[in-house]
Amino acid sequence: MERPTARKLTTLACLAIGLAGCAGTETLISSPSVSLESVELERANFSRQTFVLAFDVSNPNPFPLPVKSLTYQVLFDEQRFAGGEAKGSFTVPARGDDKFAISVDLDILSSATQFSSLVSSGPPEVVNYAIKGSFTVDIPFTRPIPFSSTGVIRVRGY
Repeated sequence: MERPTARKLTTLACLAIGLAGCAGTETLISSPSVSLESVELERANFSRQTFVLAFDVSNPNPFPLPVKSLTYQVLFDEQRFAGGEAKGSFTVPARGDDKFAISVDLDILSSATQFSSLVSSGPPEVVNYAIKGSFTVDIPFTRPIPFSSTGVIRVRGY
């Protein structure tokens, strides 16, 4: 029987430490809290509307979160409003807050049934929202960090 050499033992030890480090980053990073702060109509025509969604994000971690991109889905009164992926980078400070905005183009003709149930009895004063998604961060060996929240947003003009 062949005895393991010091080189083989060192390689195995490094591999085990590396794998343990990769698995451990998920439990070391807490999910940030994200809230929808405003929805503004930027431009509109007969078939398309562009909205700007503004969000606040709070980082509970003792280190900054360098965000590279995010995936998201926004629901208003349980109806899908917008979703997708947004590129762009910003850093949420350690135990701090930041803001980000997403421009969303909607095809009103294909979304008409969703919006008709939302405004069937006239424009609402407030709307319940739910958001969920994940941040891709520029931290080695880190998987996307999920987030989700619910709340109420006031409709402008009231």
